Amino acid sequence: MYRKLHPAIHQSVYAAGSQTPVFRAEGLTFGIVICNDSNYAEPAKLMAAQGATALFVPTNNGLPAKSAHPELVGEARKVDIARALENRMWVIRADVAGHNGALMSYGCSGIVDPDGKIAHEAPLHTVEVLVAEIPADPAAMVP
Repeated sequence: MYRKLHPAIHQSVYAAGSQTPVFRAEGLTFGIVICNDSNYAEPAKLMAAQGATALFVPTNNGLPAKSAHPELVGEARKVDIARALENRMWVIRADVAGHNGALMSYGCSGIVDPDGKIAHEAPLHTVEVLVAEIPADPAAMVP
């Protein structure tokens, strides 16, 4: 279980967590940082130190229309590239996209490889499944 370390910027109904666990599945060791937590380097660094070679970032950038803007996608991607380069890990972000009542999201789903290169990203306002083969063996990531 992972509990968000940095709850929503203005308010949250959740208490902040304090752990940075890693998980293992099918030979892959990975960490999870939820939404705003990806803006902080320390959680990913701690997970990488525990052997994580991939970081999953579930995100919900569904915002009121006046707050939503396409620049959020670029900001999220810069963060993903930074976490990938700092820790030599894959960063996989899944975001909501489109309209939901009064909320709107441009969608910043994407996959960044350990070299900071964008492997895949969804077009703006598009719900899309992104797939990449992520080697379970960290040695396989060395160029």
